[in-house]
Amino acid sequence: MVDGAIPTVAFVTVNAEAGLAAGIAVAIAVAAVLVVLRMVRREPVQQAFSGLFAVAVAAFVASRTHSAEGFFLPSIAKNAAFAAVGLLSLLARRPLAGYVMAAMDARYAGWRQHADTRRAALWATLVWIAVFVVRFAVQGLLYLAGEPGWLGAANLALGLPLFGVAILATFAIVRRLAPRQPAADGRDGVTTGASGEGPVIEGTVLDSPGR
Repeated sequence: MVDGAIPTVAFVTVNAEAGLAAGIAVAIAVAAVLVVLRMVRREPVQQAFSGLFAVAVAAFVASRTHSAEGFFLPSIAKNAAFAAVGLLSLLARRPLAGYVMAAMDARYAGWRQHADTRRAALWATLVWIAVFVVRFAVQGLLYLAGEPGWLGAANLALGLPLFGVAILATFAIVRRLAPRQPAADGRDGVTTGASGEGPVIEGTVLDSPGR
């Protein structure tokens, strides 16, 4: 998100001072420099390349619409699409957050088989739908109002800060509603008996060593 934010700041600043063409050129140049910088420092370049691609698409749209607001149109459309996909996943009773939970933590691989993880996935998906709807609504209104400067500010404010809040809310939801999977309680049918009585295998309490 930082790799995408820096070219955006450059675009808004240069566009205000030197015009659309200069703003587009500087934004692309800054995104390309970020890619080269990460390559030289031997850092992961996937996000930098993603940022360069996003800036290139935004620059192309701005050049075709002949407006600075057009630079933000792909981001507005992306947020609308993400919100729609999230809503469709809820209607299909397959909240997308459940699949993300399973991908990030193997303990949630069977999230659809447990009521607590299904509920957590639903609420987490709603959080992200709200994020995308807020971004779409705010940036969409500013786009219609023809305010590229405020669009740039909104893009930054609703980027990393809002993303961080959504991440914290997601972790809180999962931690509260689905702290662990039943499968994580024991392996191969072995769990610990109550009050330290020893391991339990298929309902039978085994004596602890020395008893």
